[in-house]
Amino acid sequence: MKPTTLDAIRMHRADADAIVAAGELVDMRFVAGNVLSLRAAKLFCLLVQEAGIAIADQVQHRLPFSVLNETFHKSRDELVEAIAELQSTVVSVRLVSRKGRAFTKSGPILSDVEREADDLDDAEVRFEFSPTLRRVIADSTHWTAVSRRAVLAFESKYSLRLYLYLSLRARLRKTAEDMDIDALREMLGLSGGTLSRWQDMRRFALDPAVAEINHLAGFHAAYGPLKRGRRVVGVRLSWSLKGRDELVEAQKELDRPRVGRTARRDELVETIAQTRQRIAESLASAPPLDRLRPDYLGRNEPDQKLPRPQGEPDA
Repeated sequence: MKPTTLDAIRMHRADADAIVAAGELVDMRFVAGNVLSLRAAKLFCLLVQEAGIAIADQVQHRLPFSVLNETFHKSRDELVEAIAELQSTVVSVRLVSRKGRAFTKSGPILSDVEREADDLDDAEVRFEFSPTLRRVIADSTHWTAVSRRAVLAFESKYSLRLYLYLSLRARLRKTAEDMDIDALREMLGLSGGTLSRWQDMRRFALDPAVAEINHLAGFHAAYGPLKRGRRVVGVRLSWSLKGRDELVEAQKELDRPRVGRTARRDELVETIAQTRQRIAESLASAPPLDRLRPDYLGRNEPDQKLPRPQGEPDA
């Protein structure tokens, strides 16, 4: 019998680096375009881990601000803002009833929050997960265990969204999935006119996300555009587990200071791009083949620093 999400939380409770995320929450969508900031999304993951097996219970969880500050190194006001964001953001989750009927359940992430006075050294925040979140966790049999260190290391909210999405699929037999543009935007949390052009979405969301995942995660990620004529109508997402040496290198990078990480990642991406160029040159000089279908490794070529396009929100 497949373990439930609550079973998985019990199994991983001794692993400080493991955050068990219900698949339904990974696939949740935001109502009215209220997409979580990177800071709030990371905080949500940490609160899920802190709650542990009690996450599905109607109980009040307590967490000192000092514990949050050790993780985020943010002011108390900034942490309060992130908590308020979790309370005010409404999400929509697709579920199936016990009778097998599909339905959608909507609600905030946190339903009740209490905050002690700021002048107390041991001030804490007390919170409850909403009935929507508790119901999802209680009924969930679809889950993934993600790395807490990787979650905290990501510098783009698109990286975190794509990382969680692919983590659910990384150990499946299939290694690719086609997704139309609208579904891709929804998964990444792109709303309205944000990064509406394909070139901007590729350059400012997909490419950085794939680069960060390949640098820090336990699996490789890639994508290729799907076209109808000259118009990009979707992408083919692909993934594969890393080998032992690559896993060790990813762990070493997570152990290193954040300072200099972007430069190290750019060097890695440049190395991959140079390898592709050598392969392309080799293929160009080789005898013609009747049929050639090289694997598409994604478009991770290094880009110069570009100005943020109009409509691009802060991470």
